[in-house]
Amino acid sequence: MVKLRAWLRPIFRKINHLRCKTWDLVHGVDTSGEIPLVNLNFESTHKTPGLEYQSHHPAIIRRALTSLPVRHPDFTFIDIGCGKGRVLLMASELPFRRIIGLEFAPSLAEIARQNLGKYRFGRQGRAPIEVVTGDALDYKLPPEPEVLYFYSPFSPPLLDQIVNNIESSFQQSPRDLFILFSGVIGMRDRAFGSRPQYERLLREAHMDLYRHR
Repeated sequence: MVKLRAWLRPIFRKINHLRCKTWDLVHGVDTSGEIPLVNLNFESTHKTPGLEYQSHHPAIIRRALTSLPVRHPDFTFIDIGCGKGRVLLMASELPFRRIIGLEFAPSLAEIARQNLGKYRFGRQGRAPIEVVTGDALDYKLPPEPEVLYFYSPFSPPLLDQIVNNIESSFQQSPRDLFILFSGVIGMRDRAFGSRPQYERLLREAHMDLYRHR
């Protein structure tokens, strides 16, 4: 069984990639691909060689977004490590107060901005959308009700620092705060699942949903 799974894994990856490319083609955007950070031309002390840009299949993202128990106009949606912006595009179909993508690789942030202008069949929610080029460790969360989205975009030590920054922001400005976190279960538990101030509302194969107590 182990050998069979190892043999099937690259086949499933290719199928998933083709599905994502098809979604891009239908919507007139470029959000697919797997790009190691070392291949991107920018300098940062947090440019970790082992990480790469990639994005979930749209069906997984949509299921995560529809799981949110929120009144969308009351919440700001922030994708921390937005890459080419696929999650932003899909969040734009919902009536959030506003939508922010944070990306520290300038080339990916620029692609995300271009995709926002080309996206077909979206923007039903008409929330204002902004892509910010910057380091997540330096970013100051706005003091308003928020949904934060992560797709395992950081090494564990950096992620710990970012979660600590989120906690500091919350202590300074208590508010409704939800977290959508995608990644392996160990990473999910390290980031939010092991912290008593976060209540896990949902666990699925690819995603956890947390609410700050």
